[in-house]
This record gives sequence, C-alpha cells and structure tokens, in this order.
Amino acid sequence: MLSFRKSQRIVSERDFGRVLSYKCFVYKGMMRLYSAPNGLCSPRFGVSVSKSCGNAVMRNRFKRLSRETFRLHQHEIPSGFDYILIFTRKKPKISPKNKSMAKVSPRPRYEDIERDFLSMVQVLGRKLVVRGS
Repeated sequence: MLSFRKSQRIVSERDFGRVLSYKCFVYKGMMRLYSAPNGLCSPRFGVSVSKSCGNAVMRNRFKRLSRETFRLHQHEIPSGFDYILIFTRKKPKISPKNKSMAKVSPRPRYEDIERDFLSMVQVLGRKLVVRGS
C-alpha cells in the first residue's frame, strides 16, 4: 500500500524557502516544479496553489490531485530530494484574431497533472545530475 506520510510532506516555510532558493526548477504550462537535495533516503513533497488559479474549491482540487500523483508515483521519483510543485495561472496572450485560445479548461484533470508532473520530474532529474557533477 502506497502512502503519503507526514514525514514526506514539506509544510514549513523554512523548508519551502530552502528548496526555492536552490533555484533548480522546470515548468510546464501553469505548473512549476522545484527540487533540492534533502539528505534523506526518501523524497518529500510540497504543493502551493496561487489564488489566481480559482476559488478555494479549485485550489484544493489542484492540491489533492498533485498529492495523489506523488503518492502513486513516489517509487518512480528519485529519492533524496525535496520537490515543490507550484501552480500559477498566467494570463495567456490573446491576439484579436484568435479569441478561441482564451478558454482554459475550468476543471483540472488528474491525467493532465500526472502526465505533466512525471515529465517534469524526468527533466529535473537530468538537471540535478548535471548540477551535482
């Protein structure tokens, strides 16, 4: 049974600051994934969702789906690192000719978050290997 224990969560402002100050990140769409070594034998995970992403219901949905993705795929993620996933909604640049691009999916889907998260972890893993050398 896969679990997401309290010891695997990043909740303190100090830990968030340490990971963000390491400045090793990748982004895709509205997701930005930061990582830093933690000196432990397991990965830890934290998530933050900007208020620009929607109301409290939507923000909590983003958090729930991202934590579930981490819980189910933690065995595939390199251990010994802290990961912080930040969601921010950037205003898309819309040309007057193409207003159909303004529509953004109103409800986040698990499959999209899972796919993007796993691809970002792979890219970040390569960055960390290069940075550690």
